[in-house]
Amino acid sequence: MPIRPAALAAACVLALLGAGPAGAVSLTPLPQSVTEHEGALPVASRFAITWTGCRDPMLERAAERFQRDLGRLTGIETFAAGGPTLEISCAAADPGALTLQAREGYRLQVAPRGVALQADGPVGVLRGLATLRQLLETDADGAASLPLVSIDDKPRFAWRGVMIDTARHFMSVATIKRQIDAMEQVKLNVLHLHLSDNEAFRVESRRYPRLHEVAGHGQFYTQAEIRELITYAADRGVRVVPEFDVPGHARAMTLAYPELASNPTAAAAGAQVLSPAKEDTYRFVTRLFDEMAGLFPDAYFHIGGDEVPDDAWAGDLEVEALKTAQGLKTKAEVEAHSHRRIHQALTRRGKIVVGWEEVIDTGTLPRDIVVQAWRTSNATSRATALGHRTIVSAGSYLDLLNTAAFHYGFDPLDTSTAGMSPADAEAARKLHPLVGRFVTDGVIVQPMAPLTPQQEALVIGGEAPIWAELISDEMLDNRLWPRAAALAERFWSPKDVRDVPDMYLRLAVQQDRLRRLGLQDQAARARMASRLAPGASEPLMVFLDLVGPVRHMAHDKRVPAAIAGKKIVQHLTALADAAPVDSLVARAFVAGAERAAAGEAADRAAVRADFAVWSANHQRIVAVAQDHPAVREALPISADIAEMAAVGTAALDALEAGKPLSPDVAARAKAVLDRADAFEAASARPIFSFFGKRPPADLLIMVTPGVRRLVEAAGG
Repeated sequence: MPIRPAALAAACVLALLGAGPAGAVSLTPLPQSVTEHEGALPVASRFAITWTGCRDPMLERAAERFQRDLGRLTGIETFAAGGPTLEISCAAADPGALTLQAREGYRLQVAPRGVALQADGPVGVLRGLATLRQLLETDADGAASLPLVSIDDKPRFAWRGVMIDTARHFMSVATIKRQIDAMEQVKLNVLHLHLSDNEAFRVESRRYPRLHEVAGHGQFYTQAEIRELITYAADRGVRVVPEFDVPGHARAMTLAYPELASNPTAAAAGAQVLSPAKEDTYRFVTRLFDEMAGLFPDAYFHIGGDEVPDDAWAGDLEVEALKTAQGLKTKAEVEAHSHRRIHQALTRRGKIVVGWEEVIDTGTLPRDIVVQAWRTSNATSRATALGHRTIVSAGSYLDLLNTAAFHYGFDPLDTSTAGMSPADAEAARKLHPLVGRFVTDGVIVQPMAPLTPQQEALVIGGEAPIWAELISDEMLDNRLWPRAAALAERFWSPKDVRDVPDMYLRLAVQQDRLRRLGLQDQAARARMASRLAPGASEPLMVFLDLVGPVRHMAHDKRVPAAIAGKKIVQHLTALADAAPVDSLVARAFVAGAERAAAGEAADRAAVRADFAVWSANHQRIVAVAQDHPAVREALPISADIAEMAAVGTAALDALEAGKPLSPDVAARAKAVLDRADAFEAASARPIFSFFGKRPPADLLIMVTPGVRRLVEAAGG
């Protein structure tokens, strides 16, 4: 009988969960305070909800959404009325409900008589209902219940965001709504939409229609769709912050309106930077941003401001004249001049300007500009020292395809962690002449003192960006989740919540909840596998649970092509595009293998069964590859997994016999494990990933640490 991937995944995750405390509630993000009591509250029908305080249409919709979700979470088809009581009391209406001042705190009491939810404001009700969904359990007979608990909770940071790049690959309204749905469940509250870049301009503009007609390339959001998204997000306690990148990353704007580029030559060559010397530029930006400020009601408006090339305005006589007239001596001072003009236009509309960290490199700017630190955590120290409120994204770039554990290790208040070491920077500059333009002082971590209390108060939160060079609409669920849930915990929970194994225990449960509520990561992966091997995709699904894509953009085949002077189009349809970034099935295997190495008999049996699955699955992959060429590239990786299964089984035999591995098996184990580790190391660092030896099919074997632990325990 064929081995079903769903059965393998379920077995691995159950093995992982078996390591956790029996009966413990599984919540992500972890609340400030949780007290568990004996017993449970049966939930056999819809809740009977009573309200005290700020009941309004938004909360009515939230309550109805919660009631509908009961069936999706439990699988019970019909929830009739007349169930347990849910008493919702809200202190007062909150004028700052969709601002940094939103009252998100809540207290939740599940008792034998029913549930009491006390919230500081309407958004606090949403946060409490999200936790209540996570508490819902079903037993072996399918009956639903809530454990008896007392929870007191509030967020650590007011800004807890995700940034989605829609310029490089367009993300549909339906796809973005799914991300908003998931954000609500893990208490993320800011959706930052990157809406313009060199590649495209994605919003309908009625004042400058060529922006969407020419630079939208047929894929853009109408203003009606933007309003729909904003309303949809607001119902879920999520703010939508737009970004229109200027003066750099502006090729889409100059494609639509070439007269805005520095000079005709630059425009003809595909200029990426707006001219800072033309009054037409400021007239255009002011009128465009005035239109967009009216469309996006949030107080915050992101202007980009990053990565303006050093030679952006070289040879531009108008810019030279501007420098003379304004007493500007450097390119940075020209940028600062541009930022100040744009800041003035937006503040007149009552907007608060946000810019990437380069804005503080350009000169003295108004202190009310919010800085988003992205290259290193040092930037947090620099921005707050200058008095700027700061959003921290350093260490949280999800598109670099690092594990949840990697991101979980960075805190928004760190100052000397995320970034490139001076030694790595020096070594990177020697790799290729083109590297120097990317390895600037801004990407190098320097030793810096911890933030002062005054600086800490200026850090308003964190945000996880996901840039879309290698992420399509179909892939977004897979690439964003569940790692974004781990970052949601970093942004919400107390700073001392740092237990990585416990985080993964809860993350596995939360991922399944999100899927029951509509997340499509698993379905999209199955669809991508079915395209690679129509009618024979099941072995690929087993395989994909054991691997992950190379990290730090190493999968971007366009970069080595560009270095070689070529230009290619990369289609995001390969196994590496379908593979989960941080497979929780692989994580479960590693945890089980560690327990097996320590002598747990049940885990040894489970791990032995896994090895049998891997070995058999390789033979199936070989057969599939004969008829499906797209699979052939991955055969060496599948063969290495089968070899790991063989040496892992030998390690189990040796452990159970109380004898060391034979020298020949130990040598085989070392060869396959070292090869996997070398491929992992090759893409472990930015920049170096483009020059390291890439594994076949750009795939890393994620179960390697578990196999190595068994081999080491067996004396190999």
